[in-house]
Amino acid sequence: MGVGTVLIVVMVAVMITPLAYSYTEKQEVELEILLNEYLTRDPDKDGRYSHLPLDVELVDFKKLTQDELDVLNEELSNQNLKIEVMVSNIKTQNEIIQKEEQKLVQAQQMVQDEWNAPPVDNTQLKIEYEKLEKITDELDVLLDERQLLEKKIDTKELLLEIQKHDAKLIGVELSQNCINMAKLGNSTCPTYKDLLSLDNSNTEISGDFSVYDGYFHREPSLYVDSFRFYDTEDTIRVIVNPHQELSLRIKMIIIESGFGLYTDAYDQILESGLRTLKKDRIINNCYSANISSDNWKLLLPDTIFAFRNGCSSMEINDEVKYKMPYTVIDKSTSPNIQHQEWLKEAVENCKELC
Repeated sequence: MGVGTVLIVVMVAVMITPLAYSYTEKQEVELEILLNEYLTRDPDKDGRYSHLPLDVELVDFKKLTQDELDVLNEELSNQNLKIEVMVSNIKTQNEIIQKEEQKLVQAQQMVQDEWNAPPVDNTQLKIEYEKLEKITDELDVLLDERQLLEKKIDTKELLLEIQKHDAKLIGVELSQNCINMAKLGNSTCPTYKDLLSLDNSNTEISGDFSVYDGYFHREPSLYVDSFRFYDTEDTIRVIVNPHQELSLRIKMIIIESGFGLYTDAYDQILESGLRTLKKDRIINNCYSANISSDNWKLLLPDTIFAFRNGCSSMEINDEVKYKMPYTVIDKSTSPNIQHQEWLKEAVENCKELC
C-alpha cells in the first residue's frame, strides 16, 4: 500500500480521564483499515488494481534512511582522505616555497657582493605561490563540501533516531470540549490560530487553515489519501489539526480542559509509604498523549520532545508524591479478637454450667 511503519493512534477524548487502546489493538484497527482500503479500491480501466497486493512487502523507510546514511558516511570518509591529501600537498608546497625564498635571499646577497652577479629572478617563486593559492582554494572547497556532508549526516541521524521512535510526524489537536470552550471565549484552551505557528505541514496537500463551520481550523484536503504524501519524504513535522486518516497513523497530542490529577494501575503500589499522582499530562504507551490546557505552552513542546526520544526523558515533572497517613487500628474492634474473647467467655461459662 506504500505505507511504511504502521502506527495507530486512537483517541477518545473525555473531560477527566481519556481512554486509550493498547498498542496491539491499535495495530489491529490499522490493519483492518488497510484491508478495507484494499478491498474497496476500484480497478483501473484494464481491470487491474493500482495498489500493491497484500503479499507485497511494504517499504522499510528506516532501512532506506540507514542506507542513505551509510552512503553519506562513505562519502565523508572519502572526503576526509581528499582533505588529508590536500593538506599534505599544501605542506609540501610550503616547503618548496621556503626553498625558493632561500634561493632568492642568496641571489640578492650575490647582487650585493658581486658587481657581475645576474639580477634576481623571482618568477619561480611567484609560480609556486600561485600553485599554493590554487591548492588552498581547492582545500576550501573540500572543507565546505565536508561541512555540507556533516550537516546532511546530522539530519539523517536525527531522522533515523526519530523514525526508531515513530516520531517523524507528530499531530496536535484540541479536544471537542476545548473547541467548544474556545468558541465561547472563556477558556484556558488555545485555538488552532494560537497553534498555527507550530504547524509545518504541507498545506497544499493536507489543506490550509481558515474559518468555517464556526471556528478556525484546517480545511478538507483536495487529495485522496493525502496522508501518503508524508510516507516518502524526510521532513520532521508537527502537524496541527491533522485529518482523521492521518491522525490514526501518527503520534498525537490532544489538549484537554479540566484535567486534574489522576492515577493509573502502576501508581496504586506505595513506595516508602508514598502515593504517586499524575498531573496535567497522560502519555499512553508513548503513542498518544493528553495534556492540560492550563499549562499547554510548557507541556506541548516537552511532550513533543518526549515523543522524539522514545519517552525516555522529559523536562517537566508531571508527578506529585505525597505521604499516605497512617491509620490507627483499635485491636479490640478486630473480629478475630472479639471471637477470641467470646471463646474465652464461653469456656468460663461452661465451667459453671457444665
